Amino acid sequence: MSEDENRPATLHNGAVSTDYPTLQDAIMAWHRLRPEQARKASIRIIGGQLYAAADITKLLNGGTHSP
Repeated sequence: MSEDENRPATLHNGAVSTDYPTLQDAIMAWHRLRPEQARKASIRIIGGQLYAAADITKLLNGGTHSP
């Protein structure tokens, strides 16, 4: 992952947005979503990058996302 992994992040799942203390925590919560929810969800680092579902998968596989 990147230097962002310890920054606070928000998981957006439809009308529900949940704040997490770290990007890692938000990704773990994303894993707990049902597949149809995970495909539509996104994670935003507080004050920074937005990761769509496809980008979250890339993060998990060690890839990086370019804005």
